[in-house]
Amino acid sequence: MLKVVGLGPGHPDLLTLAAVKALREADIVFVPRSSRSESSIAKRLVKRYAAGEVVELEFTMGASSAEEVKKNAKAVEAAGGRRVFAVLGDPSLYSTFAKIRPYVKEPVEYIPGVSAILSCALRAGKELATGDDAVAIVPATRPDLLIKAAELFDVVVVVKANRNLDLVNKLMAGRGVAVRRCYMSEEAISGSVQWEDYFTTAYIWR
Repeated sequence: MLKVVGLGPGHPDLLTLAAVKALREADIVFVPRSSRSESSIAKRLVKRYAAGEVVELEFTMGASSAEEVKKNAKAVEAAGGRRVFAVLGDPSLYSTFAKIRPYVKEPVEYIPGVSAILSCALRAGKELATGDDAVAIVPATRPDLLIKAAELFDVVVVVKANRNLDLVNKLMAGRGVAVRRCYMSEEAISGSVQWEDYFTTAYIWR
């Protein structure tokens, strides 16, 4: 049985009861690690609860090669037993598991995680949206859409906000907040994006 478990925004106390139960019962837990990093944030969270083996799978940030994706999918399927693939945030949004899902032929059970996008807004002391506010989620890697979203939506959540910094900061000026690695030891909150860190989310209110 393969379960995909959301770990939440990055603090061990913010895992759901279902996530903790799945980690404790698993024979093996797979965690993604960026090819640019020597350590995995997901692994640090998982090690606190996992009773079985914890295995890192290396993924290229952004577009991974078909060979890399197939190799990791094969490793997950070949392991057998009670397996967990653990991801930061929630599996439904920009999850690393989505890369290998087309190559995993067996049924998958998803366990939601506390949303990092919602949690980081609260960490900055902000309600994401109220009343009839319309919200858009746009990667900073899509500058054309980001500009349009800032014109059309009441709230824009900018993920991967370490890219196109000049544009992101221009749109944020006087009406936004940026959160880096919320609920982690490296957490930082500012009125502009000051870090080239993938785990940065920016919020823009109209």
